[in-house]
Amino acid sequence: MHAVVPPPAETLKPPAQIMIALYLRLVREARGINQAKAADLLGVAISAVSRWERAETPIQRPDILRALLRLYGVKNPHKEFLVQSLPPKRRDRVEYGLARRALHDHWADVAEAEATARYIAVMRSASEVIEFCMRPPAGLRTQAYEQLVLAPEICAIPDVPVLGLPTWVHRVDRAPGQRRTVILDEVVLTQGGNHAAVVAGQLRHLAALIDQEDPAGVGLRVRILPMSQVLFITTVGPVAEVTLLGQRMVASVGLFPSYETGSGAARSVSAGLREALDEVWSREETRARLVSAAEVMERRAAS
Repeated sequence: MHAVVPPPAETLKPPAQIMIALYLRLVREARGINQAKAADLLGVAISAVSRWERAETPIQRPDILRALLRLYGVKNPHKEFLVQSLPPKRRDRVEYGLARRALHDHWADVAEAEATARYIAVMRSASEVIEFCMRPPAGLRTQAYEQLVLAPEICAIPDVPVLGLPTWVHRVDRAPGQRRTVILDEVVLTQGGNHAAVVAGQLRHLAALIDQEDPAGVGLRVRILPMSQVLFITTVGPVAEVTLLGQRMVASVGLFPSYETGSGAARSVSAGLREALDEVWSREETRARLVSAAEVMERRAAS
């Protein structure tokens, strides 16, 4: 149950810097503004705008970020929330508390619909995703199952663009060549309640996705983590490690999305995900269990 936590690697960028960088690019593109026009209107070099959007350098002046967000149509209170989230150029790297966090290692995105949209954008834009889930996540669901899990009484924070979310997020596609590993808890084989037929279809859909996996490991890979032993990651709950703009970041959703880089807590989650990968069922075993569980659900639906 104890994941081996690696020592700190390179100093990673603050999560707020990474998130603001991604957001600036996406809302700029949604407004149909190119980098040259943004740079000209702000009186800065195109290279500066490019570096901000790649999270290579932080925006040092709050007035510049305000002007950018105003140009892209972002209004208060969202504009001021992001301005206040700007990390300093130099930050204290002393880790504090049980989570071993330095200042700005953790960022809670409490901007309601904008926060939800940014979380969806992260999961779609990341070049690599390793996630642990209790139920099939976005992109792996049948239409019937998606309607079930996105019902308001079940889902407080949607993981796909829906009505009511900012329009820019509907334009965000999954990154080409994204490497995505989804670790599903074994409970996925038995949960379903009164929706056995829908769940059966979903389980068979997952088995079909496994049939389509690239042997080279590119694209999507689905595995099930058995409950035969309790691992660290099962005590954490749904969580993901994403590689975004060349930076590794832990992303999770509770009452709101949150992101973490560089801290002891983030290193523990990353180690826990890899520990889980060592314990998942093989491709063949995962597929066989899904098909067997689907047959059980089909019999239940027919009875």
